[in-house]
Amino acid sequence: MQAVDVVSCEMLKLSGQVIWRLGSRAAVRKYSGPSATVFKTEKLDLSTNTSDKRIEQLTGDDKDNSGLVAAAFASLQDIDTPIVKKPSPKSAKTSRLAHLDGLISQATDLSTLLVVAENPVVSRRHALKMVSILSEWTSSNKVKLTDFEKDPRFLKLCRILARSTTSQTIGSLTMAEDLSTVLGITGDDEAARLITNLTLPQMIKVMKALQNKGRRSTPLLRALSHNITNQAEIIDLKKSADLLYAMAALNFPDPVLLDRICNDVIECLPSNEDKSAVVNSITTSLGLLKYRHEPVLSAITDWLHQHVAQCRATDIASAVVTLATVDYLPPSDSAQGLIQTALSLKEEEMTKSSSWLDLVFSLLILNKAKKTQLESTLQPEFIDKLLSAGEIPIPSRRKLMMIDAFLHLASPGSPRLPEDISVGVPVVYTKEKSFYVQSIMDTFKSFVSAEAFLKKDCNSGMGFLYDAEFAVDAKCHPVPLDKAENNKSVFRIAVLGLDYHDMARKSAVPLGINQLHTRLLELKGFKVLQIPYTEFSPKDKLVTRVQYIEKRLKEIVNKSGQT
Repeated sequence: MQAVDVVSCEMLKLSGQVIWRLGSRAAVRKYSGPSATVFKTEKLDLSTNTSDKRIEQLTGDDKDNSGLVAAAFASLQDIDTPIVKKPSPKSAKTSRLAHLDGLISQATDLSTLLVVAENPVVSRRHALKMVSILSEWTSSNKVKLTDFEKDPRFLKLCRILARSTTSQTIGSLTMAEDLSTVLGITGDDEAARLITNLTLPQMIKVMKALQNKGRRSTPLLRALSHNITNQAEIIDLKKSADLLYAMAALNFPDPVLLDRICNDVIECLPSNEDKSAVVNSITTSLGLLKYRHEPVLSAITDWLHQHVAQCRATDIASAVVTLATVDYLPPSDSAQGLIQTALSLKEEEMTKSSSWLDLVFSLLILNKAKKTQLESTLQPEFIDKLLSAGEIPIPSRRKLMMIDAFLHLASPGSPRLPEDISVGVPVVYTKEKSFYVQSIMDTFKSFVSAEAFLKKDCNSGMGFLYDAEFAVDAKCHPVPLDKAENNKSVFRIAVLGLDYHDMARKSAVPLGINQLHTRLLELKGFKVLQIPYTEFSPKDKLVTRVQYIEKRLKEIVNKSGQT
């Protein structure tokens, strides 16, 4: 095409239309092409310029213009056609992983499932899913364990799950070794399905692994508890000690498993001749779990008394601490012999000063402590020993305060605890305990509401709180507190609410420390109204709660009137 001298020719793309612009004055002319509009110039009076004639001929020729429009549309289509981009590496990987999910779901036999494991992009999630499927197939006898336990592809899955950093060769690995590692670090519902394929020692190994990692996986722990309980094999003392310690550390007091362990301990104890350490471990864990299984505690007491020559001082002390925790002293000669052995122990025989404090405090709970033992814990020299290990922990300071209070009330004139030990000791309730106590106080509004009759949130000054204080006469009518202090015809009542954490497990009775609180309050002249959660529920109707309080008050008043 020749150059145009007078006017310029350009093609513009505006809103999907192609426009030809010739000169400054234009008339619109429609063309048959879709969405096409062509501008045609009017004839200009420029006869002396031959170039203008050529332009007029060009714009007047429909055929030529149609060709130009077609070419324009062709170029427009090229512009609007979307460019197909290659998938990003991330989306490609996602697609491959989704493809693996499909292959795993479609696998119907061992061969097709393990073929998936050969894929280089198998993730930890895929590995766990495939091992779970194998576990289900094994449980349903669809495949046998021997069919794949040494298969390199299965061992690859185990290593992915275990994230092993060792340089063990594939041939040295076994399913049992890998599964115990896998279960030790996973806590998902899928991992719990694998438990059924483990032996008793392997399941205990898993429990210990969870304890070491501090991982409290409820689905996995429940699966372990269920399968260990259903094992026909006797759980020996060492395994029992390991299980109880793990359960205490993980705060998983499954009652069915605990009963199974305790029954097996009773069966295994007679054959144990000289291993006092394992008995000590079992006893300590039962105390930490606050598990009052009276038959096993009696059996342990008998064993310790019979093998006292092989026992260390710490073995005897641990047994006394556990018995005091759950407030149980077996009614047997063995128990009395154990207490006499404990009373003969010296502070020097304990590994730590705090252990001596624990022993003396436990003997006080059992109401067996000697005055000299109690006084030894208040001596400045002993306090200095406690301080030598750092600041005295709050629980130990509370124990010292209760020992001091008991000596002051039961044996006036005894040495007193330095005041700085009891200063700043926090005495507060947990959120759950506060809710329970509040429900008790709401119930008491039906009896006494004025502050002159009821005092709430009372600090005993002895290292613990009691919930309320009020006074009643012989007919259970409220009496103002200021008139009740020195009136022997009036009963001063101290209220102690006991929630779940204040009660022993297995036998729902108050823990030893709560019984000591009761004794200390009684020494101060109170009649103590214990309200355990097993008898009083905040969810009960108000009338039911009021009737319970009335009944308990009458029992206390009538019992006091008879003595």
